[in-house]
Amino acid sequence: MSLQAKILNLLSGINDPTVRMDVASTVNYLFNLYCSGHANESEIRDALYDVCLNVVRAMHPELTEEEVRRKSRTMVEEFIGAFKLESTRRRMFSRFRGRVSLPF
Repeated sequence: MSLQAKILNLLSGINDPTVRMDVASTVNYLFNLYCSGHANESEIRDALYDVCLNVVRAMHPELTEEEVRRKSRTMVEEFIGAFKLESTRRRMFSRFRGRVSLPF
């Protein structure tokens, strides 16, 4: 699943446009920090965990605290995987930018 799809999945239950923009821009900012190397992976994980934890708590008040933590940890691992995949894809395409012709 792409990074944008994961962000949309995280935002799926949020109705307030301001909160949706704040969460999406925070995740994108963390991705840019990850790509640029200005923050290490553990710092990105901690920040993503905080974002996911707050969103899951707000969207699923019926879950116990342990279930919220487990769901948040799972989401963080999925985001980190998407970060790695997307950053690798960007590096690869930037390396071959002049040599690859797109069909459109």
